[in-house]
Order: sequence, then structure tokens, then C-alpha cells
Amino acid sequence: MDLRSLKPDAYARLSNNRPQVLSKDRGYGVIYLDYGNLIFALPLRSNLNHPSGFKTILSGGVWNGIDYSKALIVDADDFELAAFKTRENDEYLKIKRNKDKIKKEFIEYLTEYVTVISDGKDLPKKFKFTTLQYFHTELDLT
Repeated sequence: MDLRSLKPDAYARLSNNRPQVLSKDRGYGVIYLDYGNLIFALPLRSNLNHPSGFKTILSGGVWNGIDYSKALIVDADDFELAAFKTRENDEYLKIKRNKDKIKKEFIEYLTEYVTVISDGKDLPKKFKFTTLQYFHTELDLT
């Protein structure tokens, strides 16, 4: 589980027909993980103010962390080669120590989302603003 940034052309491709996915001109640091035949990029956030993520460090009274609700489905060549550097080394170390936990929690989040959509159930609050809604084709939910 490495930390990287996405290439500018990846941002352009990912936001095509789904502009809500990314803020313009923002260099997100992401961790990426493989699950099934897909690659997910999970962005690091400097204000993780909800429970759908992994909290890393408290900074200025707010939690930094990895936001599961803003996951992107990407291609292997979408990542910059250079590593993304966190502001504090403690954050990087906590991510590295907890990589299995992060993957497990994200897969649980993803699985619950896919199940809710597949079953046609009402969308729980935690999925209201998820970016997964823009990747139904990739998730075989169309």
C-alpha cells in the first residue's frame, strides 16, 4: 500500500462526465489497493469529519485520514512514480502499520455499498455523497 498522487491526465479522465468526483487543480495524495480486478485510489484528507474512513493524526483540532467515501476506481498507469509525502511522518507510519486494517475496512464499506445498490434498498447516510455512485459501470451495478 503505497502513497502516490494521480497524474493530471488521470484527473481529467476521471472527472469527465462526473465533475463531482474531483476538485480542480488539487493534488490529492492517495493510497491505492487492488480488490478483485479493480484498483481503488483512496484519498488522504486533512479534515476527515465522518466515520467512513481511517483516522491518522489529529492536527489543528481536526482529524487527518483516509476517506473511503471518496474512493476512485483508477488504472494502474494513473499514478505518479514519485511517492506522495505526508505532512507528518507519524501519519505515514500509522498508515503503513495499519494497511491490512485499512484494506479490510474499505472492502467492508465497498461491499455494503454494492449490496445496498444491488438490493435496491434506501441509501444510508454514509453513502449519500460517496464517489462510488459515479463508478457503477466498473462495479457492475448498471
